[in-house]
Amino acid sequence: MDGHGAFWDNELRSFPHGGAGSRLWVARATRGDGDVGSLRILLDHAWRAKRRGPDRPPLGTLWRCVSEQARAERGMEVDGAAWRLVVEPVVGEGTCRGAVAVACADDGTWPDAVAIWARDFAQGVGPMLDRLPTSNTQGAATVDTLTQPCLFATDPFRRLKAKVATRRRTNVTLPQPVFIEGVPGVVGVSHELIRCCQDVVSVADSQVSVLLHGESGTGKEILARAIHRQGPRRDRRFIGVNCAALPETLFESELFGHKAGAFTGAGKEKVGLLEAADGGTFFLDEIGDMPMSLQIKLLRVMQERRLRRIGELRSRPVDVRFVAASHKNLEEEIAAGRFRLDLYYRLKVVQISIPPLRTRPEDLVHLLAHIFVRKGRSPETVSVSEPALAALQGYRWPGNVRELENEVQRWLALFPREPVMELEQLSEAVQRSTGRSVDPADLATLRPMVEATELLERFLIRKAIGASGGLKSVAARRLGLSRQGLYKKIRRYGMCDLLHAAR
Repeated sequence: MDGHGAFWDNELRSFPHGGAGSRLWVARATRGDGDVGSLRILLDHAWRAKRRGPDRPPLGTLWRCVSEQARAERGMEVDGAAWRLVVEPVVGEGTCRGAVAVACADDGTWPDAVAIWARDFAQGVGPMLDRLPTSNTQGAATVDTLTQPCLFATDPFRRLKAKVATRRRTNVTLPQPVFIEGVPGVVGVSHELIRCCQDVVSVADSQVSVLLHGESGTGKEILARAIHRQGPRRDRRFIGVNCAALPETLFESELFGHKAGAFTGAGKEKVGLLEAADGGTFFLDEIGDMPMSLQIKLLRVMQERRLRRIGELRSRPVDVRFVAASHKNLEEEIAAGRFRLDLYYRLKVVQISIPPLRTRPEDLVHLLAHIFVRKGRSPETVSVSEPALAALQGYRWPGNVRELENEVQRWLALFPREPVMELEQLSEAVQRSTGRSVDPADLATLRPMVEATELLERFLIRKAIGASGGLKSVAARRLGLSRQGLYKKIRRYGMCDLLHAAR
């Protein structure tokens, strides 16, 4: 994809798609000679859909909607299905600069989130609109241009700009969660998660060892179970052990078993977990924490397909498929002398990386809805205020899905009868992700480099915008950024008040 295609792809990540699919158009208005102006399609983007999306609305329709001085919401009938067309004018310096139009299924719940997204997208893309070229990504049709009597000089657009700035915030009703086909229990719509799950489905039918790499709370065990359930061993046992949870003195006995009387306290014979998983799948969670003394014994089992209980002389055949997982970088562990290189290559026949939640914000609302269902609350009965949703999507989620589940449990415990999740009701850590302010004293606190970098950038962005009198173009120059780059950082850090403000 070229640089411009990458720009559009990055800008569209937060779109609340999923389910029936949607379609987006971005149009740029240009001033012509005399009383004539034009509206030109820059982007025609269709998301992956279960049914065909709506046809392109006529450019005249977009122009007419923009000139009505308000956001237009019109029903469309496409193949017998009701569609809702949301048109947001892109305004600046008292004139109309273009329009953003989104068509989505009018199911009565999720389109409100689409309308909010379209408004924010129109405001965010406005400063860059004049410099953006046409993009033909995602099967865009040929570029169209409409020439109409020019509306730029009319006063209503100044009133429109004020109306957009003061528009009332709305609450978003959660959608029905979207599950990824073939991988039970995995919810999301992001390209990264879909590709990860496609790898899981592809490797499941083989008998090779699989190494899952992902941060804590990303769902490594769920994917390990999916590999087992989709594979030829689905009718046999799936047994897992957390290598970080067992003390080293008990680890060998738990894995390999022991003979009665083999050591003090071994009153009777014990079958180890590896032997109990014979014919099935054995999952080694947090393999990076396995003691070095046991790594060589596990390697021998993988090579010879035989094991020996503690205290016995004879070995026993064992047939298991190994799936391992770790949040650590095992190559770094090998370099530090804490993990065996030969065991690493035995486990890493296929390696699958699980993307963290912070890199796929489009999955958050579907996960949120899924967690509410699991906790006995219907998603249709819960709304999320716009500031709260921005904070949830802007938070880094170091604990990933597990931390998000804890956040929902906390909210349900403290506000069991509330119909709307408000920003003030979220945990302090999530509230801070709105980026409203940064205490300079926090910059001197020792913290992980990634968190320190984000904190410093947020502080400098606010300081630069304040020193520039709110002029983002001037602030961007002071920071050594393009205006486009500054807006991307503001959106990335969820600094909602800066995104909706100003110039």
